[in-house]
Amino acid sequence: MKLTATLGDRAHGRAAEHAAWIFYVIAALGSTIGQIWVGVQTPPWPDGLDWRWRALFVGPFAAVIDLGGVVTAAFADWRQRLGEAAYGWRVLSAGSVTVGVAINVIGHHDVPYLAVVFGGLGVFAYSVWLMHSAARRRDALRAAGKLADTGPVYGIAQWWREPAVTRRARSLALAHRLPLYESLDAARQQLRDEKRRAALATHVETLIRSRHDDPVRADIAATTLDLEAVAAALTAQADVPGWARVIGADLLPPAQPDGDSEPDVEREPAALRALCGPMPPADVLRRVPQDHASYDRWRQLWAELKADPHIEPAEFAQRHGISLRQVQWIRRTGMSGLLDSPLTLIDRIVQLAGSNGHVPQRPASTS
Repeated sequence: MKLTATLGDRAHGRAAEHAAWIFYVIAALGSTIGQIWVGVQTPPWPDGLDWRWRALFVGPFAAVIDLGGVVTAAFADWRQRLGEAAYGWRVLSAGSVTVGVAINVIGHHDVPYLAVVFGGLGVFAYSVWLMHSAARRRDALRAAGKLADTGPVYGIAQWWREPAVTRRARSLALAHRLPLYESLDAARQQLRDEKRRAALATHVETLIRSRHDDPVRADIAATTLDLEAVAAALTAQADVPGWARVIGADLLPPAQPDGDSEPDVEREPAALRALCGPMPPADVLRRVPQDHASYDRWRQLWAELKADPHIEPAEFAQRHGISLRQVQWIRRTGMSGLLDSPLTLIDRIVQLAGSNGHVPQRPASTS
């Protein structure tokens, strides 16, 4: 399929070149005829000289003017293929064509139609030649490896909607031979990474400067370090799954209380305030163990946390074989004062209610 497409493209290109040559020859011939026409009528020829002799005399000069523009343009194209600018040849070519077009326009100024037709044919012929020769030059340079391949066509809508992304995508496509959509995805990701690293580098610089009281030393430290490299290293070391787990745990809905193991704390705010002082958060209340073994275990771990408040939660969790999240809940529960008593929370509520002559009713469990 790829070979067929390539052969089809080559055949189409040859057909286009043949058509370009035909159009060029016709346009150049029309421009030359216009100049001969001016040469026959304008100069002060003898009255007895036939117009055929006049055309024979001025024909070579008119042909040389048009042909000179083509020859010098061909020399310029050849030198440009070798890597030169060829400004001299290009100036001579443009000057020759300008003379021919001026002869047609000025010589037929009394007939605007003829001035436009013959002058336009000269411009059209020269333009076709320049674009044709430039296309062949680019093909030759590309075949020799001196010119980059063409990039994907992104369309006007894509350029209008995301100019920066499209510009980066085109560069990536040319550098890494990426197709259309893959280059756009890579460009978006690259720009997002650069924006994040730039913001992180700003914070890194602020942190480095805060470590030095002397502003000169702070400038030296911030200038010496490659802040972009530090930001990239920090990004590589970031524990993305860990942060996702921690944030996701905070976003979970509160668990429904179990009627057989936990008290209905919403119906007994007065008793809880009497036991714990200010009302603790509901999520803390729901996680206080109600069986004695688990409660005693939490009290033991809370005592160790209070004795060493600077210990890292991860280290404490690894030492006791529990999760990091459980360490956080033990610390929050202990700081709420719910682990100060040797009695579980439900036992304390029952004891307090019994001393007041009222035993709170526990909600019936549903099966």
